[in-house]
Amino acid sequence: MVKTVLFSAVEPLLAVESERAKAAIAQLAEQETAVILFWDGDRAELEPIRERLGLTTPFVVEGGSAIFTPIESDPFETPLGERDGDYFVYELGCPYVQARAGLRVLANAISHPLKGFGDFTVQQLERSLKVSEDEAHRAKAREFSEPFMTPKSVDLAVLKQSAAEMGFDVVIRESEDSRFSLLRGADANLTAAAKALIMAYAGQSSEDGALWVRGITTKQAEIDALSTAKGTLNWTGVQLSIQPDAQEDWLEAGNNLL
Repeated sequence: MVKTVLFSAVEPLLAVESERAKAAIAQLAEQETAVILFWDGDRAELEPIRERLGLTTPFVVEGGSAIFTPIESDPFETPLGERDGDYFVYELGCPYVQARAGLRVLANAISHPLKGFGDFTVQQLERSLKVSEDEAHRAKAREFSEPFMTPKSVDLAVLKQSAAEMGFDVVIRESEDSRFSLLRGADANLTAAAKALIMAYAGQSSEDGALWVRGITTKQAEIDALSTAKGTLNWTGVQLSIQPDAQEDWLEAGNNLL
């Protein structure tokens, strides 16, 4: 029985040496804590990370566009979403083909070309993201959203408003954050994904024990999103800084939150 749901951004966890992170996650599981990873990346990118860390819990991808729950380790009496291969998939965003088409229409609306992942070759994306060829292939395996290069000569508020008028949402990422912004479905966001998971886990909780919700990330906006999602449940969030020597931060935060 899960008593605590710990939402963690992927990036700070990657700063931890894999075996130490795996051991910490196993220890959290023994304490009836489910570690839920979330990020802007896609399922194909996250799967090898989860396997390396020994994770079998649900996870959130593409900026809250979908929740994937492994069928073999589904913790819910009523599946969250529809069955698709090895997962139950709960979709909050739009299909990838719709996001790709939306990016083209958005480019026309703002009279400025927008280059998405789908416009890159694997080799170009490999160089742009500074990743391996295999990682670039995985990064192109989008299912619900389209990252695109943030334009430098466009009013980003106008870009975001134009996307909203078309029924999409844009997460703006500027140079200090990332070279790529994200076009996703209007209903896709971390708050909605976290709320769906919290409700599912709360439905499995024993009557004599309230569900606790925890969050670890490097971004205040994600702390705010998780805080909104938790509703009236007991909540604590930790915002970590990204530092070259920050390998202990996630481990310390995970222990301190319990």
